[in-house]
Formats: sequence, structure tokens, C-alpha cells
Amino acid sequence: MDKKTLILNSAVSLFAQRGYHQTTIQDIADEAGIAKGGIYFYFKSKEELLLSVVSDFYDRMFDQAVEAANRYVHAPKEGLVQQVMNHFQDAGSHSNMIALLTRGQIDVNADVRSVLLAMRGKFLVWFRDQIIVVYGPRIEPYAFDLSALLTSLVREYMSFILVNGAALPVRRLAEAIVARVDDAARGVIRSQEPPMLTTAFMKTILPTLDIREGSDASRQLSRAIDALLARIGAEDDADEGATTARQAADVMKEEASKPKPRRVVLEGLLTLLERMCRGGTAEKELEEARRLVATFGS
Repeated sequence: MDKKTLILNSAVSLFAQRGYHQTTIQDIADEAGIAKGGIYFYFKSKEELLLSVVSDFYDRMFDQAVEAANRYVHAPKEGLVQQVMNHFQDAGSHSNMIALLTRGQIDVNADVRSVLLAMRGKFLVWFRDQIIVVYGPRIEPYAFDLSALLTSLVREYMSFILVNGAALPVRRLAEAIVARVDDAARGVIRSQEPPMLTTAFMKTILPTLDIREGSDASRQLSRAIDALLARIGAEDDADEGATTARQAADVMKEEASKPKPRRVVLEGLLTLLERMCRGGTAEKELEEARRLVATFGS
């Protein structure tokens, strides 16, 4: 373990046990087994050390979410389950940090509050985008509401685990949370009630974050189509069939990028591409394209 990480771990442990104001730089140095000056080599003050503790924790949590999403890019709902699981699997190793944030061990000053709000917003946007990938473009108007539901459930169950000592099975708990998001997603699509957290509203609340219009589903479909073209050999410019395949793929991409893509058009074009596949060599690519097309509304 490098010295900076040692200092951060020692600081969060003492902050959680004693409270931020009751912990001195000398206490942290003693806990880490280094000279007091060694801390000032990395951090100018205790306040800067606290900011680094909070930022480092959230950065690691976010990196884990991105890694899980990338690992399950062809099974996005399982990827979402894995991301939720990560929060609970790391609860033990991050118990001091979570206690620090949830049990009033620190008086949140303006700088810390700014970091906490920024990371909360970052996770809201991240899970909003993940929800659109899982449920398709038609869920986009409600995606922030569903993201708020998901993050709230994670936070409350985390409290039961850390504060009340509840022993909850991680996999089952993550699946249950995603199942509740499933229920809510079906409900809002069926009711067509206006969302509370609209994209326009969230852009005013989180002006510094990249909240993109349109979903990642269209980008994922575009990548799936490219993979399908490569598999069926549509890169041959001299082949008439290849030309037809590329034209169909271009129209599919254009349709998928529209605000309200028509699934019937996407399905028709995909059927055309399927006919060009021979011997089942592109079945994996076709399956992924079919899955993505199915997420688009009628």
C-alpha cells in the first residue's frame, strides 16, 4: 500500500470513530505510523485531506460501476444487478467511510457539500443512462425518476446493513431492487403519467453534468449493426448484397437516432439483414441486434 493510500485509510478510520473535529493530523500520523510532516507532503490541511477522502471513495465506487457495465455490455440488466451488488459487497470494506457519511461524524462544510452533491448527481445521471440502456428509448422521459428510486433503495438498504447489522443476501437483494425498478418501469409506461424529474428540469439542477438527449440504446444498436455487417462480410464494395446490407444498416441507424424510432421499421430492416446471414455464423450478433430492437417502442 502506498503512503498516500495509507494516510487516506487511517484518516477515514479515525474520522468515523472519533469524528472529524476530534481527530488531529497527529492522530492520523500516529495511526498511519508515519511522521506528521509526511501527511503535509500530500495534503496541505485536514480539510483538504477530508475532501480527498470523500472524492477518492466516490471515484472508486463510480469506476466499479463503469467496469461492471462494460463487462456485461451484452446483458445490460445483469450489468445493472452487478452494479447494485458492488455497493453491498463493498459495504464491509467501506464501512468506516459510509459511517462517516451517514452517521453525522462530520459537519458538512461548503466544499464537502459540493463534492457530495456532485457525486450524487453523477450517480443519478449514470444510473439514468443505464436504465435507458436496459429498458429502451421509451423509458427515457421517466429515467431520472427510476434512477432516484434505485439510488434511494440502495441507500436505505445500506443503512439497514451498516446501522442495524442486517445480514441480507447480496445477490438476492440486488435482484430485488432491480425487480422494483422493473415494476416501476412497467407502471410508468402503462400509465403514461408525466414524469416528476424531467430531463429539462435535471439539466437546471445539474448544469455541469453531461445529460444527453437520446438514449445509449441507439448507440448500442449502431455498434451491434456494425458487428453484424462485419460478420456477414458486408465490407466488400464490389458485392451487390454487401451494398444492400450497408444501405439497410444506414437506414436502421438513422431511424434509431430519431426522437421516436419506429420499431416496425427497425424490425423490417433487421429481417432484411437476417436473410443475408448464411449458416448461422452471425447468430450472436443477430441476437444482440434483436434484443436492442425490442427495447424500442412500437
